[in-house]
Amino acid sequence: MRNRNIVTCLLATCAYGVLVVGLFFSVVFQGMVPASPDSITPMALSMALDRLRESTGIYPLWQPWSFSGMPTVAAFSYLNGLYYPGALLGLFGLGDTGLQLVHFVLAGSGGYVFLRFFRLGYAAAFLGGAAFMLNPYLVTMFVFGHGSQLMTAAWMPWIAWASARLFQRATLFDAAVLAILVGMQLQRSHVQVAYYTWILVALVFIMSGVGGAAAARHLLKKSLLGLVALGGGFVMAFQVYLPVMAYTPFSVRGAASGGGAPYEYATMWSMHPSELLTFILPGAFGFGGAAYWGFMPFTDFPHYAGIVVLLLAVAGAWGMRSSKMVHVLLLSLLLSVLLSFGRYWSPVFDLFYHWAPFFSRFRVPSMALVLASFALPMLAGAGLHVVSQYTGQRWKAALNITMVVLFTGGVILVAVRPLLEAALTSFIPLPSLETVQLNQIVQRVRVELVADGALIAVFLLAATGVALWMNWQDRISSRACSAVIALLAIGDIALVGSQVIAPGKNSLRENQFARQELLDYVFSEDDVVGWLREQPGDFRIYPAGEIFGDNRFALFGLSSVGGYHPAKIARYDALLRSTSNLAELAYLRMLGVRYVLVTAPLAHPDLELVHRGVFRRAVGSVDTWVYRLRDSMELAWFADAATAVAGAGDALALAPIGMYRDGGYTEVYVDGASWEGRREFDVGSIVSYARFSEQVTIDIETRAEALLVLGDVYYPKGWRARVDGAPATLLPVNGVLQGVVIPPGEHKVALVYDRSLFENGRRVSALSFLLFAGLLVGAGSGRWKKLEER
Repeated sequence: MRNRNIVTCLLATCAYGVLVVGLFFSVVFQGMVPASPDSITPMALSMALDRLRESTGIYPLWQPWSFSGMPTVAAFSYLNGLYYPGALLGLFGLGDTGLQLVHFVLAGSGGYVFLRFFRLGYAAAFLGGAAFMLNPYLVTMFVFGHGSQLMTAAWMPWIAWASARLFQRATLFDAAVLAILVGMQLQRSHVQVAYYTWILVALVFIMSGVGGAAAARHLLKKSLLGLVALGGGFVMAFQVYLPVMAYTPFSVRGAASGGGAPYEYATMWSMHPSELLTFILPGAFGFGGAAYWGFMPFTDFPHYAGIVVLLLAVAGAWGMRSSKMVHVLLLSLLLSVLLSFGRYWSPVFDLFYHWAPFFSRFRVPSMALVLASFALPMLAGAGLHVVSQYTGQRWKAALNITMVVLFTGGVILVAVRPLLEAALTSFIPLPSLETVQLNQIVQRVRVELVADGALIAVFLLAATGVALWMNWQDRISSRACSAVIALLAIGDIALVGSQVIAPGKNSLRENQFARQELLDYVFSEDDVVGWLREQPGDFRIYPAGEIFGDNRFALFGLSSVGGYHPAKIARYDALLRSTSNLAELAYLRMLGVRYVLVTAPLAHPDLELVHRGVFRRAVGSVDTWVYRLRDSMELAWFADAATAVAGAGDALALAPIGMYRDGGYTEVYVDGASWEGRREFDVGSIVSYARFSEQVTIDIETRAEALLVLGDVYYPKGWRARVDGAPATLLPVNGVLQGVVIPPGEHKVALVYDRSLFENGRRVSALSFLLFAGLLVGAGSGRWKKLEER
């Protein structure tokens, strides 16, 4: 029996692989790769960090090219090398795109194993895994460059399975399995998705203790094993989470009062209750892109569950209503929906935001629907299991009536479609675009999406009804009926997924894939980048306007004051917000900007045109004008005076006053200074200067006490200052920079990024993995011996 289960699981996994290859045929066989902005932006930075890692031989913890420099691992960037499955598969030449496709199969096989554990039939388990694997949420994460969400979510069914095993059997073997699975998910490091997975585990734990004394007999042992497994999994990811926990108070996501994100930030992309209609009709609110007319700022996909999946989920919830598995799935479904409402129906969300540990650090409440994306396919598998075992005698009359209604409704929908579209036109709000013609085009697409979705839903329900009717009339076997319904459900979800992957020409949505050759061209050196690379010395650039968020400069070692990252250093984020993305020259000088890049000519007395060329972008090349900023400053300089202020906001606001240089005079502002009022310093001289990615060394001469200001962003948990080898205090200068007070004389100043937390975490992670892997092997060998003795 055990061998048969293993063989069927392997066969199901192979079938899932075939489905993934079929859905992403263009990626597997035609050389297409995801090329959305969210794919390209981190890709450039990752490529730059790969090169840095190869040249230095160490894992990069600080990248100096975006936002004047910021952490990597601590900000959940550049993590593939720390993810054990990714590192292992990378040894065999599997790149990031292939790794994500493998995780689709992992997600499907996890769903299959989860349902088979509860003794559901093979077809039912296969449907549950396939419906989870192919749901639009996971497909969209791949298409639009959110691979960490996809890969983290892929572990959810496996962790649910391992939790159920542990709380049912309470063995060390099961604890080791759960610990390793939790560790792998946490290493992939999409914390919000992992958090929802832990909610699922908590629900499994709660339900395992329900049912009287018999159910709770070994609850203490199960609880201890569960805590050991979860704690062990967390320790297994220490290499990521130790730096992250140190960085969070300094990050935009953790610097608000209470240590979390501000409520307005946290409730972005809340799911309006009316948008639950997209679970049934994917185009109910415009599907995504330009046609979307829902309540979120924008979206690229609907939270479509599948009409057949929903029907089967209802059947499963009712037919297996006494099952604790179903109770867990229903609770997780309900909770995920209520959390997703965010600001639109806030009691549940507010309870979690104010009281649940770490929950306030998240945004995008609609991401909670990843739990629904898991629960509904699993319930659908249960529903197919129920249907396959039901003879239908009790429901024959109801099914006959339903079939008549569906066929009649379908005929009516086809016949009166013009009237239906006219009614929808008056109901769906008109867009507010530049011209009447554009408004009409968008409105037409919105109406057709709803009408087409309604017809497809009626067809799928009718086809499902026909399969059931033929089975209950003994025209086809239960196995054939299950196969037909499973194919309808999978085909329905795959159809919507294919529309995300390859939008139709009239969908108003762009295809997010491009050939690898195009990306190679985009990431190659262009005229503007080539010219900048030829300029001597260390300096920063300011890409203004539409190119401000481009990380492509990192590929060529160009340090930018712009870029893109959702977890910026909070002080730097405050600077960007208070200056409209650095639209003041005084701040640019302060940050060491020498060149300003714009996509239209400028006329300003402090800007001198020095070059004009073409800058390549994934969305197309743009003409670019390069201006030299007059009186630009170096990345290390001395301040003549420093005034103590109350906070970083005061320092940021006052900074431009001191940066207006009068005969070279510069005054800075320091928050948290050890002195009060204004303090004058000597202006020393820099004898030598060397900058590396995680170290800056400067030889200095000064006649009296001096204040050296460095152009690196203030992050005291990472950077450490030493003067002649002795520790020195780092001061926050002008809100965002770092300063060191230097005593009189000749000195060697070093700023070094502290790697100790990361390296210690890396060792602990490896030891934890080896410990639980050894426990798994040891306990597993004992289990096999017992089976052989039987």
